Amino acid sequence: MYLKANFKTLKISIILLLLFALIRKPTDYWAQANTADVVILNDLLNWEHVNRTCLARDCDEHVNLKQLQQINTYMSDEADPCEDFHKYACEHWKREHPNEMTMAAVAYKETTKKLLEIFEKNKPELKAELQNNAIYEKLNAYYKVCIETEQQNSSILWVYFNELNEMGFLRYSENPRWLQTYKELQLLMDNPYFWRFSIEKLTKSNYILTIDKPENLNETNIATDLYEIFKNFTSLSLEELQTKFLTLENEVNEIIDADCASKCVPSETLTYEELLQKHTSINWTDVLSNFQLQFKDNVTIDSIETLENLFAYLSRQDSNLLYVYNLFMFLSHLEADKVNFLDNQHSPYKCVHHMRKIFDLPINYLYEKVFYSKIRTESDQLIKNVFEELKQTFAEIVEENQLKFADRNKKYLMSKLNGVSLNIGNLPANVSDDFYQTYLQEYQVTNNFYVNHLFALKHYYTQQLSLGSSLNDNAPWFSFESLDPFVLDSTSTASYFPVTNTITLPFTYLQIPNYSPQFWPPLLYGDLATTMGHELIHAFDPSSLIYDSDGKLAEMDFKLISRNWHYRNAIKCLNRKPTQFLDERVADVSGSRLALLTFKRKYLLSPSNAKLFFLQYAQFFCGSADNFDAFHAEDSTHDIDSVRLNYTLSQSPEFAEIFACPTDSPMNPRTKCQLW
Repeated sequence: MYLKANFKTLKISIILLLLFALIRKPTDYWAQANTADVVILNDLLNWEHVNRTCLARDCDEHVNLKQLQQINTYMSDEADPCEDFHKYACEHWKREHPNEMTMAAVAYKETTKKLLEIFEKNKPELKAELQNNAIYEKLNAYYKVCIETEQQNSSILWVYFNELNEMGFLRYSENPRWLQTYKELQLLMDNPYFWRFSIEKLTKSNYILTIDKPENLNETNIATDLYEIFKNFTSLSLEELQTKFLTLENEVNEIIDADCASKCVPSETLTYEELLQKHTSINWTDVLSNFQLQFKDNVTIDSIETLENLFAYLSRQDSNLLYVYNLFMFLSHLEADKVNFLDNQHSPYKCVHHMRKIFDLPINYLYEKVFYSKIRTESDQLIKNVFEELKQTFAEIVEENQLKFADRNKKYLMSKLNGVSLNIGNLPANVSDDFYQTYLQEYQVTNNFYVNHLFALKHYYTQQLSLGSSLNDNAPWFSFESLDPFVLDSTSTASYFPVTNTITLPFTYLQIPNYSPQFWPPLLYGDLATTMGHELIHAFDPSSLIYDSDGKLAEMDFKLISRNWHYRNAIKCLNRKPTQFLDERVADVSGSRLALLTFKRKYLLSPSNAKLFFLQYAQFFCGSADNFDAFHAEDSTHDIDSVRLNYTLSQSPEFAEIFACPTDSPMNPRTKCQLW
């Protein structure tokens, strides 16, 4: 038997405490926090030793009791925490969330439901908050058109194509210019095929246009519904058109793959004026007309000879074929979007889900206005305090210098640590409502949903392409991350961005079960501190360590650190159990350790506090995926949740001690790995 049997003391006291808390609440609270639902925790915890300090100004104990009930609901008292902690902590999670694969997906869904209240519920307090708000009025108009859209008799893709034509885009002619079609699509999607144009944050204060060859084109497969559109512009059969597309893609890939075969010229950064003066076969004024570049603006260009070869090749091809191929790329892009309306279904939830992607910035603004602003002052201060505690703990780790770095290395690490900033909510810093109104000023809502959608794409990408130009004031855009409308649910979890050296905590994360300012310390540090610790460690993972405090490449400092024997040995140890995601493993293991050390510096790590800490940490990793392929379809950047949780805690001596795990048991290997 595992440790559960050793912790049945004070079961009566916890039940009495819960009863005392509940009798002060309205009767409907009884259904939400039934004492019978925490029986596993009753057996596990010594309640007198749980730190129930209130860190918020106004505390509601029920918030914590409800969280304990939820933790208890997911747990399995038949599982052994020393064999499989994920099973022990999360066995029954799927029963509670049959339609979601990850806790992040659950959080995203809950936030979407809250946002739906803004547009759907006639709550007086919401109406008062948003009265005469221009952002709300415009988004509400978009929402109403979305939900009131009638079912279409023809193909939705054909509807989109016709509306594009009405906008003046993708109009067919006898001899269409492939570059013109390509540039039109550049205003509707992120288009890495044929060419790669990307506006990137060069440092904390500079955007730059990067021009490069694309990745190899994937082998296309023309679906029947798409061909029904294409046959209006080609006499080729579906099989013949498919063959033509494959030939085009193979020949483009051959040009891409030939790059550096004989000689390899490194990328160069030059002004737009200098680029125009270069003797090349490319008409850069035409190619870059969407970007509003000024002569003094910088451009980074890579593989210019390959780009010239691509340009020459495409200019020799059948213009009609390239028109149809461009059309295929956009319509298939729309079709691949997991939140599309090709099924003719426009439910309220789906419309808000869609709007979160297409209007990420203004939707975040509304969430702040209606929900988070009420707790921002107190919540932000609490989060910042924990963040500074984590940074102080990491500073002590650097000073202890167990990896025996040279003084120059330590100075570099401390400089980067001091420069890490925090964005709570992923909103631009130091802007007024005028910023958001100006952002949406040129966007107009019509009574046609498909036109509204296309105009929204054009609005987003036009603004993004303009960031490379000094003609505009881009300062606010450096302080947050603007997310592509076709990126699915990317705002669910915290992120670290090395070029800006910034950690972002999105609103989707800042809610129960991940976070509440009213959480007791073991719950607060078990998730908030481990999450921020994870992202803070990303600043020092093998991929991001090369960027300095200002987001600039610091290759020499990185080389000096990565050549350190102790550093290399720690990385080798972490990779002993193979993973495709070494950076995430470093952040998981060292980030959770950083949070636990920070908790121990401030609070007593009693067995009960420690168990609550680890159980709360596990909540983020509770999910229903039981094979990597299914998980990878939803999250392609991490190991499966159960693998992450079990591996991470198996490297923690404190975990093994608290749960009395035998040496060489799955959760207590004899050799443990750690980097920071």
